[in-house]
Amino acid sequence: MHFGNPTAFFGLLLIPVIILLLLWSKARKKKFTHSFVSEKIEKRLIFNVSTFSKGLQPVLIIIMLMLLVFAAARPQWGKKLEIVEEKAIDIVVAVDVSKSMLAEDIKPNRIKRAKNSFQEFVNGLKTDRVGIILFAGNSFVQCPLTNDYSALNMFASIIEVGLIPQPGTNISSAISNAVELYPKGSQNRVLVLITDGENLQGDIKAQIKKANNNNIIIYAIGIGTTQGAPIPVSKKDANSKSYLKDEEGNIVLSRLDVQTLSTITSQTGGKLYQVTPGGRQIEKILKDINSLEKEKIAQHKYSKYKEQYKYFILLAFIISVILFALLDRKLKAKFKLFRGKL
Repeated sequence: MHFGNPTAFFGLLLIPVIILLLLWSKARKKKFTHSFVSEKIEKRLIFNVSTFSKGLQPVLIIIMLMLLVFAAARPQWGKKLEIVEEKAIDIVVAVDVSKSMLAEDIKPNRIKRAKNSFQEFVNGLKTDRVGIILFAGNSFVQCPLTNDYSALNMFASIIEVGLIPQPGTNISSAISNAVELYPKGSQNRVLVLITDGENLQGDIKAQIKKANNNNIIIYAIGIGTTQGAPIPVSKKDANSKSYLKDEEGNIVLSRLDVQTLSTITSQTGGKLYQVTPGGRQIEKILKDINSLEKEKIAQHKYSKYKEQYKYFILLAFIISVILFALLDRKLKAKFKLFRGKL
């Protein structure tokens, strides 16, 4: 026999205390009764309560309490086979690490908010597998699909602008790379773009078509504002910064490209969520993704002991019924005793 909650046996330590209380209660009642009627008269009046029945009650109370303690300890015997299916959605998160992600229109800057958004997103998942793609002028897989969320957070902590030396922003490359990352045969596939949306390279229309052909739903977490901000290049001193300029010497202003991201997401069945201070965009995207049908990715078989506590509860209930019957007889006898006294 096994027990699922063996710590419940500490409850047996109360049994001696209860026995002492029962003995004390019996002595007190006897003293009280004899204060107004002799023992001889008491025996004549309480003729329908045998000595055996009176001695049986405390024994039954103790047995009932012991049965309840055993039930709380969850006794188990006999084994049953339990099959548990693990269901999940395969999610690839593509994080923009181009220079425009250094813009500070979202504090402290876009890349740090992107990392925070990714970690908040991962921490909101349960069983889904997640992969990471980084992209700028091209893209590469930083982490294949996994449900090891601690590893994903570790990878996220080292995401920085400059990890991809090729300049530019190529969302198309990220989508193309993501297509190859999903396992064959999976149905519900999700790609989450964390980016400011500025797609400067690649054929985005062709990649949208490719995503649809491969059952990929694309969501976007837009990092930045439509008003935009300049892109810091280097700090000259604590009070001044140098910003990226075009060939004519004008400061480049980077804006959140809502139109591009809206086109990508709407044409693949997804949505765009723009990050705002104090916003709950991650909660909303998680709600949307969790509403998708998950598919079985694994099946686990467990040999499990059967719970048998119900038998102990049943026995305790039967004893409680017997105690109630004995108590009823005792009350009737006491009523007769008091009626005779009057």
